[in-house]
Amino acid sequence: MLTLRNLGKTYANDVRALEGFSLTVAPGEIVAVIGGSGCGKSTLLRLISGLDNASRGSVELNGDVVRQPHPLINLIFQEPRLLPWLTVANNVGFGLAEIEGEDRRQQIELALKKVGLADLAQRWPKELSGGQAQRVAIARALVTQPEVLLLDEPFSALDAFTRADLQDHLLGIWDETRPTLLLVTHDIDEALVLADRVIVMRPWPGRILDEIKVDLPRKRDRTSAAFETVKRQLFKALDTSLQLS
Repeated sequence: MLTLRNLGKTYANDVRALEGFSLTVAPGEIVAVIGGSGCGKSTLLRLISGLDNASRGSVELNGDVVRQPHPLINLIFQEPRLLPWLTVANNVGFGLAEIEGEDRRQQIELALKKVGLADLAQRWPKELSGGQAQRVAIARALVTQPEVLLLDEPFSALDAFTRADLQDHLLGIWDETRPTLLLVTHDIDEALVLADRVIVMRPWPGRILDEIKVDLPRKRDRTSAAFETVKRQLFKALDTSLQLS
């Protein structure tokens, strides 16, 4: 269980990036966080991942307070951030330093197979397309079997076709082990395709404005009347957020 208790973050220049943010995310749940620029979405992920510490409140995973990077929490960034001097296989295995030999090789092979890149294990990052590189980043994040996976606009730099393909692929991988996913995005369709709930934030400082439940069966039809109904709800909440900014 991921629990955020009254999180607040004020930077040294007195900018209040986040205030009073409380949220509970159940194991295996997918939650999307959406809102305009400057509402603290990326700050939120940095606090949850342990890359930064809150000024107020706490991040807890299964009752333990997270104050530094946690072995059960992984983060996927907007850019793949692959290490250019390592092959695809060694990029995926970067987080498996404590595992050696055949066990390590098998885990890497399985992770690459899950993202459809088993035949590219010995390629270099510079030889990959944007979509392939992001698949490697997903494999690297999942190979350590995290309990919580954080995604900071992971598909925003990709074209629409590749983005939709990776959204579906991510759901397929998620369905195997059901980690908790917390996704930050600007893409309304992406939020509704992936999430069980969408948290709408308002800025200055960043805090929760609304919560939209997405009670639609997967795989979701973006052209259905039910999808459009939830989409209108989300647009309305975002419009309110913009008026308050």
